[in-house]
Amino acid sequence: MNKHKVVEKLIGWSVPFLNLFRKPEPWPYKFDDLLYLEQGTLGRELHQFLQSRNLGYLPKYEEHDAYHALLGYGTTVTEELKLQSFMWGNKNATFAGKVLFILGYILFPSKHDEFRREVKRGMEARPLCEYDVASMIPLQLDELRRNLCIS
Repeated sequence: MNKHKVVEKLIGWSVPFLNLFRKPEPWPYKFDDLLYLEQGTLGRELHQFLQSRNLGYLPKYEEHDAYHALLGYGTTVTEELKLQSFMWGNKNATFAGKVLFILGYILFPSKHDEFRREVKRGMEARPLCEYDVASMIPLQLDELRRNLCIS
């Protein structure tokens, strides 16, 4: 089994376990509600992001999915590790995200430059932990990225 598959499996196995401990606020938007938001909003982009991958919300991970859309990261192992690199640099990484970042850094030395770029990108952005992601859903994505200094 290659390294990408190992990390993919670890992520898949960890979600149900982590959900035993996660107690996020209820997500205020149903998946289909996002489709009716204005074009160019974070919510509409989130809907398109998930639908294009034949995904819906992952319960208790709606905020995480919104970060994918906000920050422009895909869902491959490398893209997930880049998201976690950004969060590390932004000082917004969860414990599980930190573990994933370290594991990815160890397993994929050829990706170190990419991960360092994303850490720097996270450091340059406004601290996302200071914002309520759900309240951003109806806002224009380009404007959000500008205001949050997300390059």
